[in-house]
Amino acid sequence: MIFKENNNAAPTDKFEKAGYDAERKVAFYLKMAFDENPDLLVLHDLRLESGDITAQMDHLIIHQHGLIIIESKSVAGKLSVQDDGQWVKWYTQKSGKDKSVGMPSPIKQARLQGQTLMSVLSQGVNENVRPALQTLPVDVLVAFSNHNGGVFIAKDKSQYPEMCPADAADDRVKEILAIRAKKPQDFSLSETNRDKLANYLTKIHKPYQAPVSATNKTYPKQEIEATIKVEQTIAAYTSVENPNSAFGTFASFLTNTLTPQKNQFKHICRKCKSDKLEVRFGKNYYLKCLSCDENNRIDSCCSKCKSLLKIRKDKNLFFAECKNCNSSELFHCNS
Repeated sequence: MIFKENNNAAPTDKFEKAGYDAERKVAFYLKMAFDENPDLLVLHDLRLESGDITAQMDHLIIHQHGLIIIESKSVAGKLSVQDDGQWVKWYTQKSGKDKSVGMPSPIKQARLQGQTLMSVLSQGVNENVRPALQTLPVDVLVAFSNHNGGVFIAKDKSQYPEMCPADAADDRVKEILAIRAKKPQDFSLSETNRDKLANYLTKIHKPYQAPVSATNKTYPKQEIEATIKVEQTIAAYTSVENPNSAFGTFASFLTNTLTPQKNQFKHICRKCKSDKLEVRFGKNYYLKCLSCDENNRIDSCCSKCKSLLKIRKDKNLFFAECKNCNSSELFHCNS
Protein backbone atom coordinates (compact mmCIF):
# COMPACT_ATOMS: atom_id res chain seq x y z
CA MET A 1 0.00 0.00 0.00
CA ILE A 2 1.05 3.61 -0.50
CA PHE A 3 2.02 4.87 2.95
CA LYS A 4 3.51 8.27 2.11
CA GLU A 5 2.68 10.29 -1.00
CA ASN A 6 4.83 12.89 -2.72
CA ASN A 7 2.84 16.05 -2.05
CA ASN A 8 5.41 18.47 -3.42
CA ALA A 9 4.14 20.99 -5.97
CA ALA A 10 5.43 20.62 -9.51
CA PRO A 11 8.54 22.80 -9.97
CA THR A 12 8.69 25.47 -12.64
CA ASP A 13 12.30 24.84 -13.65
CA LYS A 14 12.46 22.78 -16.86
CA PHE A 15 15.02 20.25 -15.62
CA GLU A 16 13.56 19.95 -12.13
CA LYS A 17 10.13 19.35 -13.62
CA ALA A 18 11.53 16.55 -15.79
CA GLY A 19 12.83 14.83 -12.67
CA TYR A 20 9.54 15.44 -10.89
CA ASP A 21 7.59 13.89 -13.78
CA ALA A 22 9.91 10.86 -13.76
CA GLU A 23 9.18 10.29 -10.07
CA ARG A 24 5.44 10.59 -10.68
CA LYS A 25 5.55 7.97 -13.42
CA VAL A 26 7.33 5.45 -11.20
CA ALA A 27 4.91 6.28 -8.38
CA PHE A 28 2.02 5.54 -10.75
CA TYR A 29 3.31 2.06 -11.61
CA LEU A 30 4.00 1.27 -7.95
CA LYS A 31 0.49 2.38 -7.01
CA MET A 32 -1.12 0.23 -9.68
CA ALA A 33 0.90 -2.80 -8.58
CA PHE A 34 1.00 -2.50 -4.79
CA ASP A 35 -1.63 -0.07 -3.50
CA GLU A 36 -3.89 -2.91 -2.38
CA ASN A 37 -1.04 -5.09 -1.09
CA PRO A 38 -0.81 -4.72 2.72
CA ASP A 39 2.46 -6.64 2.82
CA LEU A 40 4.36 -3.79 1.17
CA LEU A 41 4.55 -0.18 2.33
CA VAL A 42 5.65 2.41 -0.22
CA LEU A 43 7.02 5.79 0.84
CA HIS A 44 7.56 8.46 -1.82
CA ASP A 45 9.92 11.43 -1.47
CA LEU A 46 11.66 10.49 1.79
CA ARG A 47 14.44 12.83 2.90
CA LEU A 48 16.61 11.84 5.89
CA GLU A 49 19.54 13.58 7.54
CA SER A 50 22.52 11.97 9.29
CA GLY A 51 24.88 14.63 10.55
CA ASP A 52 25.83 16.75 7.55
CA ILE A 53 24.79 14.02 5.08
CA THR A 54 21.36 14.00 3.45
CA ALA A 55 19.65 11.14 1.63
CA GLN A 56 16.81 12.03 -0.73
CA MET A 57 15.02 8.80 -1.64
CA ASP A 58 12.49 9.03 -4.46
CA HIS A 59 10.79 5.79 -3.42
CA LEU A 60 11.31 3.41 -0.49
CA ILE A 61 9.56 0.05 -0.19
CA ILE A 62 9.36 -1.73 3.17
CA HIS A 63 8.67 -5.45 2.94
CA GLN A 64 8.97 -8.48 5.21
CA HIS A 65 12.53 -9.32 4.20
CA GLY A 66 14.09 -5.87 3.88
CA LEU A 67 13.99 -2.55 2.05
CA ILE A 68 14.08 -1.46 -1.59
CA ILE A 69 15.23 2.01 -2.68
CA ILE A 70 14.16 3.19 -6.14
CA GLU A 71 15.92 6.15 -7.75
CA SER A 72 13.98 7.78 -10.59
CA LYS A 73 15.91 9.26 -13.51
CA SER A 74 14.60 11.40 -16.33
CA VAL A 75 16.18 10.29 -19.61
CA ALA A 76 15.16 12.03 -22.84
CA GLY A 77 18.01 10.53 -24.85
CA LYS A 78 20.67 7.93 -24.20
CA LEU A 79 22.06 6.97 -20.81
CA SER A 80 25.22 4.92 -21.18
CA VAL A 81 28.11 3.39 -19.29
CA GLN A 82 31.50 3.69 -20.98
CA ASP A 83 34.12 0.95 -20.99
CA ASP A 84 36.02 2.82 -18.26
CA GLY A 85 32.94 2.82 -16.01
CA GLN A 86 32.03 6.46 -16.58
CA TRP A 87 28.34 7.30 -16.85
CA VAL A 88 27.29 9.61 -19.68
CA LYS A 89 23.96 11.19 -20.56
CA TRP A 90 23.28 12.15 -24.19
CA TYR A 91 20.63 14.59 -25.34
CA THR A 92 19.74 16.38 -28.56
CA GLN A 93 20.28 20.13 -28.75
CA LYS A 94 17.98 22.56 -30.56
CA SER A 95 20.46 22.52 -33.41
CA GLY A 96 19.80 18.81 -33.80
CA LYS A 97 23.27 17.77 -32.66
CA ASP A 98 23.79 15.28 -29.85
CA LYS A 99 25.69 16.40 -26.77
CA SER A 100 27.08 14.22 -24.01
CA VAL A 101 27.46 15.12 -20.35
CA GLY A 102 29.20 13.06 -17.69
CA MET A 103 27.19 12.21 -14.59
CA PRO A 104 27.62 10.32 -11.30
CA SER A 105 26.61 6.68 -11.21
CA PRO A 106 22.88 6.56 -10.31
CA ILE A 107 23.37 3.06 -8.89
CA LYS A 108 26.07 4.30 -6.52
CA GLN A 109 23.84 7.24 -5.65
CA ALA A 110 21.04 4.88 -4.61
CA ARG A 111 23.44 2.71 -2.61
CA LEU A 112 24.76 5.76 -0.75
CA GLN A 113 21.17 6.63 0.10
CA GLY A 114 20.84 3.15 1.56
CA GLN A 115 23.99 3.64 3.63
CA THR A 116 22.64 6.91 5.01
CA LEU A 117 19.31 5.25 5.78
CA MET A 118 21.04 2.50 7.75
CA SER A 119 23.21 5.10 9.49
CA VAL A 120 20.07 6.87 10.67
CA LEU A 121 18.49 3.62 11.89
CA SER A 122 21.64 2.44 13.67
CA GLN A 123 22.42 5.60 15.62
CA GLY A 124 23.19 4.61 19.19
CA VAL A 125 23.02 0.87 18.54
CA ASN A 126 25.24 -1.16 20.84
CA GLU A 127 27.71 -3.77 19.62
CA ASN A 128 25.42 -6.70 20.47
CA VAL A 129 22.69 -5.38 18.18
CA ARG A 130 24.77 -4.01 15.31
CA PRO A 131 25.36 -7.40 13.58
CA ALA A 132 21.63 -8.10 13.52
CA LEU A 133 20.80 -4.72 11.99
CA GLN A 134 23.49 -5.13 9.35
CA THR A 135 21.74 -8.25 8.03
CA LEU A 136 18.70 -6.22 6.94
CA PRO A 137 18.90 -6.28 3.11
CA VAL A 138 18.68 -2.96 1.25
CA ASP A 139 18.21 -3.49 -2.49
CA VAL A 140 18.35 -0.64 -5.00
CA LEU A 141 16.80 0.02 -8.40
CA VAL A 142 17.28 2.87 -10.87
CA ALA A 143 14.12 3.42 -12.93
CA PHE A 144 14.70 5.59 -15.97
CA SER A 145 11.85 7.20 -17.89
CA ASN A 146 11.58 6.07 -21.49
CA HIS A 147 8.51 7.98 -22.67
CA ASN A 148 10.74 10.52 -24.48
CA GLY A 149 12.84 7.90 -26.19
CA GLY A 150 15.11 7.34 -23.22
CA VAL A 151 17.30 4.24 -23.49
CA PHE A 152 20.02 2.67 -21.38
CA ILE A 153 23.12 1.50 -23.24
CA ALA A 154 25.89 -0.72 -21.89
CA LYS A 155 28.20 -3.30 -23.46
CA ASP A 156 26.88 -5.90 -21.01
CA LYS A 157 23.55 -4.91 -19.46
CA SER A 158 23.60 -8.00 -17.25
CA GLN A 159 26.25 -6.22 -15.16
CA TYR A 160 23.68 -3.60 -14.25
CA PRO A 161 20.59 -5.48 -12.99
CA GLU A 162 19.65 -2.41 -10.95
CA MET A 163 18.74 -0.51 -14.14
CA CYS A 164 15.20 -0.81 -15.50
CA PRO A 165 12.66 1.24 -17.47
CA ALA A 166 10.14 3.07 -15.30
CA ASP A 167 7.25 0.96 -16.57
CA ALA A 168 9.08 -2.21 -15.47
CA ALA A 169 9.89 -1.02 -11.93
CA ASP A 170 6.97 -2.93 -10.39
CA ASP A 171 8.04 -6.17 -12.09
CA ARG A 172 11.62 -5.75 -10.86
CA VAL A 173 10.33 -5.19 -7.34
CA LYS A 174 8.39 -8.45 -7.54
CA GLU A 175 11.53 -10.25 -8.69
CA ILE A 176 13.50 -8.90 -5.73
CA LEU A 177 10.75 -9.94 -3.33
CA ALA A 178 10.75 -13.46 -4.71
CA ILE A 179 14.53 -13.73 -4.38
CA ARG A 180 14.57 -12.38 -0.82
CA ALA A 181 11.74 -14.67 0.26
CA LYS A 182 13.85 -17.71 -0.67
CA LYS A 183 16.91 -16.58 1.26
CA PRO A 184 17.18 -17.29 5.02
CA GLN A 185 16.97 -14.15 7.14
CA ASP A 186 18.27 -13.46 10.64
CA PHE A 187 15.07 -11.58 11.29
CA SER A 188 12.01 -10.40 9.39
CA LEU A 189 9.70 -7.43 9.71
CA SER A 190 6.22 -8.41 10.83
CA GLU A 191 3.21 -6.49 9.54
CA THR A 192 3.01 -4.51 12.78
CA ASN A 193 6.66 -3.57 12.70
CA ARG A 194 6.59 -2.65 9.01
CA ASP A 195 3.89 -0.18 9.87
CA LYS A 196 5.85 1.17 12.84
CA LEU A 197 8.99 1.55 10.76
CA ALA A 198 7.06 3.44 8.09
CA ASN A 199 5.58 5.72 10.73
CA TYR A 200 8.99 6.36 12.22
CA LEU A 201 10.60 7.24 8.90
CA THR A 202 7.68 9.51 8.00
CA LYS A 203 8.06 11.40 11.26
CA ILE A 204 11.81 11.96 10.86
CA HIS A 205 11.37 12.97 7.21
CA LYS A 206 12.98 16.37 6.65
CA PRO A 207 11.22 18.16 3.77
CA TYR A 208 13.50 20.29 1.65
CA GLN A 209 13.21 23.94 2.59
CA ALA A 210 14.70 26.69 0.48
CA PRO A 211 16.75 29.26 2.42
CA VAL A 212 14.42 31.73 4.12
CA SER A 213 14.95 35.44 4.43
CA ALA A 214 15.27 37.21 7.75
CA THR A 215 11.66 38.36 7.48
CA ASN A 216 10.34 34.83 7.22
CA LYS A 217 9.70 32.53 10.12
CA THR A 218 11.85 29.45 10.59
CA TYR A 219 10.30 26.03 10.85
CA PRO A 220 10.20 24.20 14.17
CA LYS A 221 12.07 20.94 14.56
CA GLN A 222 9.92 17.85 14.03
CA GLU A 223 9.30 15.80 17.13
CA ILE A 224 9.50 12.07 16.92
CA GLU A 225 6.46 10.63 18.62
CA ALA A 226 6.88 7.02 17.73
CA THR A 227 9.61 4.47 18.05
CA ILE A 228 10.17 1.29 16.15
CA LYS A 229 10.95 -2.21 17.08
CA VAL A 230 12.16 -4.92 14.76
CA GLU A 231 11.25 -8.53 15.30
CA GLN A 232 14.19 -10.89 15.06
CA THR A 233 13.46 -14.56 14.59
CA ILE A 234 15.95 -15.50 17.30
CA ALA A 235 14.72 -12.94 19.82
CA ALA A 236 11.61 -12.28 21.85
CA TYR A 237 9.05 -9.80 20.60
CA THR A 238 8.82 -7.48 23.59
CA SER A 239 6.72 -4.42 24.30
CA VAL A 240 8.11 -0.91 24.55
CA GLU A 241 8.82 0.14 28.11
CA ASN A 242 9.02 3.88 27.49
CA PRO A 243 6.87 4.92 24.50
CA ASN A 244 6.63 8.54 25.62
CA SER A 245 10.25 9.52 25.21
CA ALA A 246 10.37 12.79 23.26
CA PHE A 247 13.00 11.70 20.77
CA GLY A 248 13.03 7.91 20.89
CA THR A 249 15.28 6.42 18.21
CA PHE A 250 15.08 3.29 16.15
CA ALA A 251 18.27 2.23 17.89
CA SER A 252 16.56 2.17 21.28
CA PHE A 253 14.11 -0.41 19.96
CA LEU A 254 16.88 -2.44 18.39
CA THR A 255 18.80 -2.48 21.64
CA ASN A 256 15.74 -3.68 23.53
CA THR A 257 14.36 -6.15 21.01
CA LEU A 258 17.16 -7.55 18.87
CA THR A 259 19.19 -8.71 21.85
CA PRO A 260 18.06 -12.29 22.48
CA GLN A 261 15.57 -12.50 25.32
CA LYS A 262 14.89 -15.39 27.63
CA ASN A 263 11.66 -17.24 27.01
CA GLN A 264 9.55 -16.83 30.14
CA PHE A 265 7.14 -19.64 29.24
CA LYS A 266 7.96 -23.20 30.36
CA HIS A 267 6.16 -26.01 28.60
CA ILE A 268 5.86 -29.49 30.17
CA CYS A 269 3.60 -32.28 29.02
CA ARG A 270 0.81 -32.89 31.53
CA LYS A 271 1.02 -36.66 30.92
CA CYS A 272 4.70 -37.62 30.74
CA LYS A 273 6.27 -34.37 32.04
CA SER A 274 8.52 -34.11 28.97
CA ASP A 275 9.64 -30.68 27.83
CA LYS A 276 9.86 -31.78 24.17
CA LEU A 277 6.79 -30.09 22.75
CA GLU A 278 5.87 -28.07 19.68
CA VAL A 279 2.97 -25.79 18.85
CA ARG A 280 0.44 -27.12 16.36
CA PHE A 281 -2.91 -25.92 15.09
CA GLY A 282 -6.24 -27.72 15.00
CA LYS A 283 -9.36 -25.74 15.86
CA ASN A 284 -6.98 -23.68 17.99
CA TYR A 285 -3.29 -23.68 18.81
CA TYR A 286 -2.15 -26.45 21.14
CA LEU A 287 1.07 -28.09 22.33
CA LYS A 288 1.88 -31.53 20.96
CA CYS A 289 4.18 -33.68 23.09
CA LEU A 290 6.84 -35.28 20.89
CA SER A 291 7.58 -37.92 23.52
CA CYS A 292 4.15 -39.41 24.24
CA ASP A 293 2.00 -37.77 21.51
CA GLU A 294 -0.28 -36.13 24.11
CA ASN A 295 -2.15 -32.97 23.15
CA ASN A 296 -1.82 -30.14 25.68
CA ARG A 297 -4.22 -27.22 25.76
CA ILE A 298 -2.74 -23.71 25.81
CA ASP A 299 -4.37 -21.63 28.50
CA SER A 300 -1.62 -19.19 29.48
CA CYS A 301 -2.68 -15.89 30.99
CA CYS A 302 -1.15 -12.43 30.95
CA SER A 303 1.05 -11.85 33.99
CA LYS A 304 -0.27 -8.29 34.34
CA CYS A 305 -4.02 -8.37 33.70
CA LYS A 306 -4.60 -12.15 33.85
CA SER A 307 -6.43 -12.14 30.50
CA LEU A 308 -6.11 -15.20 28.29
CA LEU A 309 -3.24 -14.75 25.84
CA LYS A 310 -3.73 -15.09 22.09
CA ILE A 311 -1.14 -17.06 20.10
CA ARG A 312 0.29 -15.55 16.92
CA LYS A 313 2.52 -17.46 14.47
CA ASP A 314 5.49 -16.04 12.55
CA LYS A 315 7.31 -18.81 10.68
CA ASN A 316 8.56 -21.20 13.40
CA LEU A 317 8.05 -18.66 16.18
CA PHE A 318 4.90 -18.33 18.28
CA PHE A 319 4.08 -15.23 20.32
CA ALA A 320 1.69 -14.86 23.26
CA GLU A 321 -0.11 -11.53 22.93
CA CYS A 322 -2.38 -9.61 25.26
CA LYS A 323 -4.66 -7.06 23.60
CA ASN A 324 -5.50 -5.40 26.91
CA CYS A 325 -1.86 -4.67 27.74
CA ASN A 326 -0.74 -4.31 24.11
CA SER A 327 2.12 -6.72 24.83
CA SER A 328 3.71 -9.58 22.96
CA GLU A 329 6.21 -12.14 24.24
CA LEU A 330 7.95 -15.13 22.72
CA PHE A 331 5.87 -18.18 23.67
CA HIS A 332 7.58 -21.03 21.86
CA CYS A 333 9.94 -21.82 18.99
CA ASN A 334 9.35 -24.99 16.96
CA SER A 335 12.68 -26.54 16.06
